[in-house]
Amino acid sequence: PSDKLTFSVMDLLDQHNAKASFFLLGRNIIGRENIVRQIAQRGHEICFHGYDHLNYLKVSPRRGLEDIKKGKKAIDEALGTNHKIYPFRPPYGKLNIVCLLYLLIKKVPIVYWTDDSGDTWKPRPGSNHIAAVIQNSQGAVTILHDFNRSGPNVENWVLESVRLALDKAKEKRMNVVTVSELNNPVHEVYEKLPDCN
Repeated sequence: PSDKLTFSVMDLLDQHNAKASFFLLGRNIIGRENIVRQIAQRGHEICFHGYDHLNYLKVSPRRGLEDIKKGKKAIDEALGTNHKIYPFRPPYGKLNIVCLLYLLIKKVPIVYWTDDSGDTWKPRPGSNHIAAVIQNSQGAVTILHDFNRSGPNVENWVLESVRLALDKAKEKRMNVVTVSELNNPVHEVYEKLPDCN
């Protein structure tokens, strides 16, 4: 989470009556616990991304496990919860076998993506990148980053990307859902069934 951009993204999502999954990096939670609580209070899904954004293929299995546990603990402490299961997105999309087995044993949903917005790339694509992906597909799991930025240009790019993507999804009558909703489509189907009473 960031001090400013997280709130701006949530405000934009609220305007479109959409919910998102926020994959929180443990080291960025420290001092921002209130932001984590607000993400949850506003109905968004809390997920985690480890603590130090490690590539788990480039560190020892023990270091990887410590990072996963420490990242989850930071969220638990911010929310005042314990033993809750949060979906996990591996940094860089990399997991070693020990970390993978640990997450599977703990029944932690592991989340990957189909599209990277490009907000951390150099050079960045146009802010219409995600909207173009949505236009040409039946759906996508897209990642954007809401951490603190060094300048307003990237923040504006992220917000414009989100706005254009939400507008395109609405135009195509696509649902914007959290990763847990995506992984549990039966729940969504039952909600849409007509009342049979």
